[in-house]
Amino acid sequence: MSVFALAKAMGITLKHLFSKPVTIPYPSAPVPLKPRFHGRHVLTRHPDGLEKCIGCSLCAAACPAYAIYVEPEEN
Repeated sequence: MSVFALAKAMGITLKHLFSKPVTIPYPSAPVPLKPRFHGRHVLTRHPDGLEKCIGCSLCAAACPAYAIYVEPEEN
């Protein structure tokens, strides 16, 4: 490795050493929400504790990653 390449590498290192970090301190700084964010996915329940899911499997059909599997059963 030549002296010039070593000096260039050290210059890049020093430039990044004194620059601001790219990340934000979580949880003290709120994360900006994306425009298409519609809320957290949760299984909602009635006030008496029963699930509101009717077992239609539309959520499983709409999931692009096929991460949802619905096995319907009677409440």
